[in-house]
Amino acid sequence: MLDVEKLVNERIVENAGVSWTEVPYSEVKGRKDVMQFFGDKYGDHVRVVQIGGRAGELNGYSMELCGGTHTRATGEIGLFRIVSEGAIASGVRRIEGIAGSQAYTQARQQAQLIETLAAKLNSPVGELEKKIDSLLSQQKELEKQAKAQQQRQAAETARTLITKAKKVGSVNAIVENLGSADGDLLQMILEALPGHFKGVALLAGISNGTAALVAKVTPDLTKQFQAGKIIQAIAPIVGGKGGGRPDFARGGGKDASKLDDALAKARELIAG
Repeated sequence: MLDVEKLVNERIVENAGVSWTEVPYSEVKGRKDVMQFFGDKYGDHVRVVQIGGRAGELNGYSMELCGGTHTRATGEIGLFRIVSEGAIASGVRRIEGIAGSQAYTQARQQAQLIETLAAKLNSPVGELEKKIDSLLSQQKELEKQAKAQQQRQAAETARTLITKAKKVGSVNAIVENLGSADGDLLQMILEALPGHFKGVALLAGISNGTAALVAKVTPDLTKQFQAGKIIQAIAPIVGGKGGGRPDFARGGGKDASKLDDALAKARELIAG
């Protein structure tokens, strides 16, 4: 797209002449270098607008059957900038652009934005990209550290939950509401459960006012209990839905006030 924009501006700067002439349609009907639309109906004589080349000789670098008005030379167009590009049909794309004072205004606004960002980041404009790269690198490192800390906390919580496992019916079960926790954190905690745990684990939490539910069934019990079916059964209680595999599933809903009711239903399902 940038190559197209560059080419157009190069043609504008060369200030090529724009001319038009009328010729019999039969003379240009089969020419591929003269743009024409097969859905349009043309008369016996057509008006050909050309850019570049010699006037009236139909040897310009851009030629089209058109009855509209045009500049006398490409230089009158001024600065050209592409504002959008996208598909409009199979194999066909449309480019939309602006020119003249509108293009200049847009360019000035974008330059001002860059200058404002540079000032906020306390960086010269020429070093703005380097500054942003540095900040992104720092952010990535902080996110990595936060993730590691979260994993450590998840492992600690998982070890604590093991001590709370109780017999529900014939199996060990962990059914807990952890309060402030989203689905990702609940999943991380279940994944951190020690390998010696054999049973059904169901955790609930609240994030941004919505309920989160995550269930895990160890492989030795998936014929008897399926995490996906448990979540499908209790998620509607909190006004939502969910599902997943026999060994792991997630769900949630908008009514966090019903989380304890959902967990009570889960205990009933596990107890059989």
